[in-house]
Amino acid sequence: VIKGHVNEITKQENDLYESRIRICKQCPLYTETSLGPICDSKKCFNSETNKTQSYPSEGYTCGCACRLNAKTRLKNAKCVLNKW
Repeated sequence: VIKGHVNEITKQENDLYESRIRICKQCPLYTETSLGPICDSKKCFNSETNKTQSYPSEGYTCGCACRLNAKTRLKNAKCVLNKW
């Protein structure tokens, strides 16, 4: 995680960031905050039904709460919904 923050501050892995953040912006778990975009842990999504809800339950995947400006710059990081 620290590496992602370093990459963010030093603007490294910009191509990776750009391609992933485009995908994230289309995701129902994406939320803009004062600290930048996050994968919102208060949102849960069911990819089979395309429904979003505010509590975890069977068949739903909740956001990981990561700051996306950092996570999307890590080559080995994975999206909780397997979008990248």
